[in-house]
Amino acid sequence: MNCTQMLSEYLLHQFPWWRGSQLRYEPASKTVYVYCKYMRYLEILLHEVETISRLDIGVERFIVTVPHEMDMVVKCQPNSQPEIL
Repeated sequence: MNCTQMLSEYLLHQFPWWRGSQLRYEPASKTVYVYCKYMRYLEILLHEVETISRLDIGVERFIVTVPHEMDMVVKCQPNSQPEIL
């Protein structure tokens, strides 16, 4: 199993709503590209942005594409604490 396969398996386990999505990992830029072809509810993704950004898996950012929506860039900051307002 290579790095990309292991990363894909982990992400699909953590975020099952990404099933059916195409994942591509660019090791040079430490970027994961996710094409969510079948995602119908962008609210699911928006609800999980903080969880995605706090992943400590050696990825610096996720670029998520949902058809008919703007691309979303999520910068990973694993050691950051959420702000309490």
